[in-house]
Amino acid sequence: MEHSEKSTNDEIIDQLVIKVNEIDKREIRFPDYTPYFEDLKKWLAEHLPDYNKPIDELKAAVNQHNLEYPATKIQVQLDEVKAIMARIPKTVKHDHYFDPKSRGWIIAGVILLIVTAISTGLNAHLWLENSRLQANDIKFRMIRQTYPIQANWAEQHYYNNPDTAESETIRLENEAKERSEAADVASQKEREAKEAQEHLKSLKKQK
Repeated sequence: MEHSEKSTNDEIIDQLVIKVNEIDKREIRFPDYTPYFEDLKKWLAEHLPDYNKPIDELKAAVNQHNLEYPATKIQVQLDEVKAIMARIPKTVKHDHYFDPKSRGWIIAGVILLIVTAISTGLNAHLWLENSRLQANDIKFRMIRQTYPIQANWAEQHYYNNPDTAESETIRLENEAKERSEAADVASQKEREAKEAQEHLKSLKKQK
């Protein structure tokens, strides 16, 4: 934003310099009143001959005023504008870049950020895992109070064979799932048989 504002100021100053130079080089011209005085002189010569001399003096005064005073005043003003522009400080351009010596600090900062992110993620994962283990511990203690025989069996089996405990648990879960599915199938067949018997009884009553 600051660089854009400085560029705009430079552009304004450059345009002002160009305009001043154009005015300085431009030829200053004023209206020529000579024909009007000639006509006035002729008219006065015909009607008032005694006023020819004052008219010549007035003409000389006007010419001197048109050619000397405005040109001098304008030149003074141009000089003042140039002096003001000369006092305007030039814009200092600042270039920002990375020193090769500072690259090491930048790389160290990036590595530190990566390590911090990894540590934060690992801590979050450990916290969740600890919460899960705590929940399982509470569940096992509840089962122990309700079914102490089964809980003691599971604990003893784990301590005796910790490597096969997981596979044994999966086998028991599959067997329990198969028994549950078989019980569902048997229950479904029993319901269908009862429905068939009731349907048969209703047909016999209709006869």
